[in-house]
Amino acid sequence: MATLDIEKLIPHRRPMRLVEEIVTVGEWAIETAATVRDTWPTAHVGEIRALVLVELIAQSAAVLQGWKERHEKESGIGGLLVGIPHATLARPTVPVGARLSCQVQISHGATNYLAFEGEVRDAAGMVWLRAGIQAFRPDLDPQPGEQT
Repeated sequence: MATLDIEKLIPHRRPMRLVEEIVTVGEWAIETAATVRDTWPTAHVGEIRALVLVELIAQSAAVLQGWKERHEKESGIGGLLVGIPHATLARPTVPVGARLSCQVQISHGATNYLAFEGEVRDAAGMVWLRAGIQAFRPDLDPQPGEQT
């Protein structure tokens, strides 16, 4: 996956770009990796607020969608995070330096809406966050009969 340039797939740039590596990617799922940095949002005294990991899931979902668009030769402007129907955090903070794996899969959707399920684990296998997110695509119109 080293041949994929993350910055060509999503608009995020450092320090807000959290995804550092694409481990695997396919039509419906992606695994990314990142190391918690002291430059991440909410970083303070060697840790970040774990809620920031929702953004890691959202960016991983955006990388998946960006990869799909390039793979399918389509062009879009990306999506807007519009909902977090559920999120379960293991702890309120994550230490700077933690190496994280983020797995995200598309759960359902329509032309202009996608829902994703994601999970963030550390190198020891601890699950830091399980969450669902919803994204809206303002550049696409729903197809007849689709419900979002």
